[in-house]
Amino acid sequence: MAAEKKSGSSLEIIIVGAGIGGLTAAVGLREQGHRVTIFERSQLAQETGAAIHLAPNCHGILRRLGIFPESFGANPLNGIVEYDYLGTLRKDIDLTEALKIWQHPWVLSHRVQLHNELKRVATAATGKGSPAVLKTSSCVTDVDTSTGTITLEDGSTFSGDLIIGADGVSSATRKALVGDDIKPFGSGKSAFRFLIPGQKVRENEVTRPFACREGRMIMWFGVDRRLVMYPCSNNTTMNFVAIHPSELSASKGDGFDRGGSKETLLDIYREFGPAVQALLGMVETSSLKVWTLLDMEQLPTWTKGKLALVGDAAHPFLPHQGQGGGIAIEDAASICALFPSGTPKDEVAARLALYEKIRMERAQKIQEFTRFAGADLDDERRGKFNIMEFTNYNFGHDEWHNTTQHLKQWLWSRNGSPYLRQPISFGPMTSPRQDHYGRLVPSQDARFTTHSIRFKTSTTYLQTLFPSTAFSFAYPGTKAEATFLCTELDNLGWLGGSGYNFFGLWIHGVQYTKRDGSTLFGSFLPVLFESLSDPITTGREELGMPKLFADIRVTRSEKASRIVCSWRGATFVDMELGGQDEEQKVSSSPVNGTTTTEPQAGTGTTNPLTQQQPPDHGLFIYRYVPAVGKKGVADAEYAVFVSKDKTTTPRVVERTLPARAVDSRIDVRAGDWKSLPTLHHVASALSEVPVYEILEAKTEEGHGVEDLSQAERIE
Repeated sequence: MAAEKKSGSSLEIIIVGAGIGGLTAAVGLREQGHRVTIFERSQLAQETGAAIHLAPNCHGILRRLGIFPESFGANPLNGIVEYDYLGTLRKDIDLTEALKIWQHPWVLSHRVQLHNELKRVATAATGKGSPAVLKTSSCVTDVDTSTGTITLEDGSTFSGDLIIGADGVSSATRKALVGDDIKPFGSGKSAFRFLIPGQKVRENEVTRPFACREGRMIMWFGVDRRLVMYPCSNNTTMNFVAIHPSELSASKGDGFDRGGSKETLLDIYREFGPAVQALLGMVETSSLKVWTLLDMEQLPTWTKGKLALVGDAAHPFLPHQGQGGGIAIEDAASICALFPSGTPKDEVAARLALYEKIRMERAQKIQEFTRFAGADLDDERRGKFNIMEFTNYNFGHDEWHNTTQHLKQWLWSRNGSPYLRQPISFGPMTSPRQDHYGRLVPSQDARFTTHSIRFKTSTTYLQTLFPSTAFSFAYPGTKAEATFLCTELDNLGWLGGSGYNFFGLWIHGVQYTKRDGSTLFGSFLPVLFESLSDPITTGREELGMPKLFADIRVTRSEKASRIVCSWRGATFVDMELGGQDEEQKVSSSPVNGTTTTEPQAGTGTTNPLTQQQPPDHGLFIYRYVPAVGKKGVADAEYAVFVSKDKTTTPRVVERTLPARAVDSRIDVRAGDWKSLPTLHHVASALSEVPVYEILEAKTEEGHGVEDLSQAERIE
């Protein structure tokens, strides 16, 4: 994280509404060190007895906050089955393999269980930060956005530095932004909600097939109505949503807890097949709720002064994609990321404006996706609905990573346009002129010893290091592969036979999309540390390589290699390859199309949907040359590609020493601005790269070092 001013104490934060969005914000803001008070208009702040989708995009946020839905009964979604209204099978999709492209699973949780856990963690005496205070039976009637003051129904007032309006579709806090000009309205559809014990479904011969496979979401479609069933509570309870034209049930209001008529339910679905009739016949009238599905025009703003809206208060969601709760959780995560400990009070309004800029487009786009998904079968809008496109947009996102990066960029730019220097993935640098460049120009007869650890990691984090939107990952998903690699070079002719060491991060499975739509595939190098100033200087000026200086020490014992990177004694990388008790000798024939600055092919980032690996044609770097005397202006800025096909120096591996993954480790330390005054922003960002699993660790020795003269500007 970019440096924050540490002025004053923690913030006093008021949250209006103790639903899922409000409680998620309470958990996160409490962890950030703020004092949180929640005002809930009901007595118990109890969610309805129904289920909720926790898709990968919000599930990861909950895990970050220490909320693990599987621990309180959430079960994975394993497949989707669709029937027409008569019971004819249309689709039966097994998702157990396809969903593995996402780092976090898609789970189905009982809403009450999730709500109770969020409330427990937010208010528990134990845990990070001060417990949030929950005040029930506290109906907010007015908000003063300039002073940060709320007024309750009994006339009492409370003030804070920040107010979060998380009070749902019938929001009172929304009125402080738009008055009564914009109100929710009926979408034309209503939904019955009810729960049936899974055992009861399995005991009936007609309905048993619909509950014999765990984790299946099953849907029956009529032209203007549908029935959706999926399990929760460890597959022991079946959750139902019966969506239909509102006039058929004549429901009024927008409450979850409004009782419904079983007779009306059966009448609405009387033309559906016998399986549906059998399922609806199991409904207990006491558990039946009817809910008007509300929509709303887009708000012109979500923030004003010290107030920000989250969740349904800002953007009521229809249920057709199961993303309403997920987007509320994302909103809460964004707020939490924007307000770390030490946030100055005088920046609250500006940071809330940044929150709106970050979140509004995504929330509104998913709202529109949801409207398409809920269209009747004879509605022309269904032709615009591409489920794969929408799923990747929904799931392939981590709001904590996204907002954190936006906050960094905002902090960097607060005092006007800064000088930017390579590596610009990490923002402005601390130096007299804010930067140092570098690159390697190896010699023909050089020798190398390369130590590398390849691992699985997060696409949503690594993509924040891409310097332009032309870079992306070749395949969808939230898991990627990367390599930390150190090479010792010796016998370099241009250095009089001496050598030096370098260490960097290679991000694999990357594609670059040109302006004409064509693509290149390879690995992206955001930063390369070198232990000598000469290759740094030549590399930066001739190729635009993103190089920095570091002391890089390599020590080897009989069965291990250890790499330590430091600056003036402050260590920020400590990597060890252990269990090197085997030696593999290879022929001296050249390894075509490789360079010492490129990790060799490992397991590969395989797309589980196609079982294909993205091609790897070379190495991406990004050139940035600042204009002297013009802050924020570049003389040159473009992507560079080092093609494997055009290599001029064969790389010959003479010996390989494999290492055991279980005995290998990667430890990257952020340090601080005092110990790493010119490198802390880089070390901090690298320390946040998650290591999910080490795939391969090895040491290679040989000769032949590429001079990278084949590097070319892409466009």
